[in-house]
Amino acid sequence: MTNRSKLEAALTYASWGWKVLPVVPNSKVPATAHGVHDATDDPDQIRAWFTSNPDLNIGVAAGQASGLVVYDIDPRNGGQDSWDEWTAKHGQLPDGITALTAGGGYHYLAAYQDGIKSCKLLDGVDLLSNGRYFVAYPSEIEGKTYQWEASSDPFDGVGPVSIPQSWLASMLPAKKERTASNDSSIIKGNRNSGLTSLAGAMRSYGMSESEILAALSVANETRCEIPLPSSEIRQIARSVSRYEPNSDVASSVALGAEAAESLLENLAAPAGDYFLTRGSSFIEEPSPTKWIIKEWLAAHCVAMIFGPSGAGKSFIALDMACSIAAGIPWQGIKTKPGVVVYLAGEGNYGIRKRIASWAIEHQTTQLDNLLISNRPIDLDSPRAAADVIKLVRSITQEQISLLIVDTVNNHMSGDENAARDVRAMVNSCSTAASALGATTVFVHHTGVSETAQGRERGSSAWRGGLDFSIYVSRTTDKTIKIEAKKVKDDKEPEPIYGLLKPVALGWKDEDGEDITGAVFAVTKDYEVKEKSKESDYSRDIKKFISSWNAAGHETRNGQPYLSRSALVDHLVKDGLSQATANTYAQPGKKGRLINNLLLAEVIAPFEQGWVVIEPVTASSMMLLGGTGQR
Repeated sequence: MTNRSKLEAALTYASWGWKVLPVVPNSKVPATAHGVHDATDDPDQIRAWFTSNPDLNIGVAAGQASGLVVYDIDPRNGGQDSWDEWTAKHGQLPDGITALTAGGGYHYLAAYQDGIKSCKLLDGVDLLSNGRYFVAYPSEIEGKTYQWEASSDPFDGVGPVSIPQSWLASMLPAKKERTASNDSSIIKGNRNSGLTSLAGAMRSYGMSESEILAALSVANETRCEIPLPSSEIRQIARSVSRYEPNSDVASSVALGAEAAESLLENLAAPAGDYFLTRGSSFIEEPSPTKWIIKEWLAAHCVAMIFGPSGAGKSFIALDMACSIAAGIPWQGIKTKPGVVVYLAGEGNYGIRKRIASWAIEHQTTQLDNLLISNRPIDLDSPRAAADVIKLVRSITQEQISLLIVDTVNNHMSGDENAARDVRAMVNSCSTAASALGATTVFVHHTGVSETAQGRERGSSAWRGGLDFSIYVSRTTDKTIKIEAKKVKDDKEPEPIYGLLKPVALGWKDEDGEDITGAVFAVTKDYEVKEKSKESDYSRDIKKFISSWNAAGHETRNGQPYLSRSALVDHLVKDGLSQATANTYAQPGKKGRLINNLLLAEVIAPFEQGWVVIEPVTASSMMLLGGTGQR
């Protein structure tokens, strides 16, 4: 075989009518925003791609676009054995174009015929048609090259094989008599059966679990009079996807509710996802927690990074995202490398500066595993989950490690103070994250008032829906503090402190002046300052409890209550001047007793004073008695 450059090979493929797309060097990931949908036979576009980066791999669109279907044999997943069984049953495939893949498998190219759909044909054997692509010679992965088999080389004039008629009967979907209906009205009866029917129809045409889940989520919101819980929608998608696309069971589900109910009964066996377990099994050591960022973010959880405006929330979120995408520790903490989807709600220019600054600081030249949206969308709308899944899958089929929504208010059309709207937002993002295999992280603001600092803005449903919560704030000396407010079933990690470090980007503005970026950098010697602040906090707690004791242990609704006048009276008796005591009792006086306890969420305003809301403190105080209860 004559050695050809990738540009030469790509142009030759295009001259045959094959639609070509660029693929990231040393990988099988498309290098364009829309993946296979960007495939073309335009020589000018192909020259532009492969001239700017000669190391790109070559992808070829399968299906009607190039007039090809491809049998992709992967022996690592049992493909060779499956292929041998298939050919023994249906006959051998005639000689035609054959490729040796970098993974030790084969690509058999055949001429496209209407009705042939992409699917998993057998274990280790994928049938690639419309919407799919294959990597072609002379692409290379980990030093191993895709090659055309010597006797089956299209450069020598060998063409794609015609699929034998004996094969087509087993490949094409069986035609069944169905009652056509254009009725997309509200599902008022058995919602589970109706949606399972839809899922079965989609599976019979080869749709994946994530595609089915996205479509069902939309149908559930728009066609069910009372939508099913998202957990049931995920169960339907998961259950139906267990069946092969061409199986009679999946196809029959599309025929109506009766078949759907039959399928659901079959799936109700003890081996399903819903079962009872004896308590003894919980005594044994469980499977270890899978972390995205050790102690800070677990896999498949829902988390929030929140803080006041200007505190540095987005810097921290991007710092985490870039670290995971680059496969390096986050601020010295172990991460699980993977693909990160960053749904950006603000200008991409600012994000561009921050990412460029991060890359310079960490000496990184590529972040292909970081996918960033160009604008916000309303994630609380019924179709949002499907849109996000479709967008991600247009670029990569890999499992996503992290899905970041920055910020909540830029991606939400509903009211963040309404529990129903918040649940719609969380459920929509959870649906997308479940289909993609991702941990979800919302970036959100704190409230505007002094008393609302230190907690997420809006409905309390936010906190109830979170597994992890990270608070980003500024100390009195402008140091950025990152602390875990909620860690599900694990201990809280120690706070992290740092500053924004200027980074020279080497960019110029229109006046020729230097443009500077910034990156978050940890401050190592902040522990002593924090311990001093902790001692101040302890003194404030003691003064408050002492005043409550002196006032007679008053309570409101079962919580310790202290009036403002009782606090001031006790502080004066304790030696403070009237003016100083009044200052201690003012919520807006930063660094003073009441302000500190409000920010720490130990107390909350009530009537003419405050009640203690921090559970441990409240419980210990109530043990002293409640003689003043009202």
